[in-house]
Amino acid sequence: MPVEIEKEGKTVSEATINACEELGVSRSDIDVEVIKEGSKGVFGIGERLAKVKVTLKSDGVSEKGLKAKKTLENILGYLVENQTVALSETSDRIKLEINLSDDKGLLIGKRGETLKALEYIVGRISAKDCETGRDKRVYIDVDGYISKKEDIVNKRVSEAVQKVKKSKRRYILDRMPANERRMAYIALKRERGISFETVVEGDYKKIVIFPSSSGR
Repeated sequence: MPVEIEKEGKTVSEATINACEELGVSRSDIDVEVIKEGSKGVFGIGERLAKVKVTLKSDGVSEKGLKAKKTLENILGYLVENQTVALSETSDRIKLEINLSDDKGLLIGKRGETLKALEYIVGRISAKDCETGRDKRVYIDVDGYISKKEDIVNKRVSEAVQKVKKSKRRYILDRMPANERRMAYIALKRERGISFETVVEGDYKKIVIFPSSSGR
């Protein structure tokens, strides 16, 4: 279902601009239906605001996705310069890809923890008062950093699973930070013939993989 919102302004043009600013899109990205023409009245008496209904032309994005993109762009405006944000969506994910030439380390943080904090903040803000995409999870990447990290984790998981299936014995993955464990869980859920659980060793958590037939 296409994203639709209604906005008011002193004129139709102002109402349209207000809608574009809220959605974070340009005029060419929307269709506009005038619900009510504005009126200045006489000496300020009887003034009526104009009202428009704006429909996003692309039906591949949700209202939450658009709000997430705008929210992230606003936050980045205080942190870095010369950045762009690309939005794409799947049935359960809103992905925001940040492209910039400098300050990548500032946004990524140690082992990607700053990115995870940004995801949490942007996700909470964008989920408020939106009609579509509310249950989709926000993912943020910087110049493919997360995608490359996912490839590395997926490879480690695949190799571990093959060892478990061949040896019929459990295998403990090396310690990972929380964000990488989440990637590993997603990869493990796609595998067949194995089961897994998380164990705590001191202050750390590790993932243990078992052959399905062996039990836990």
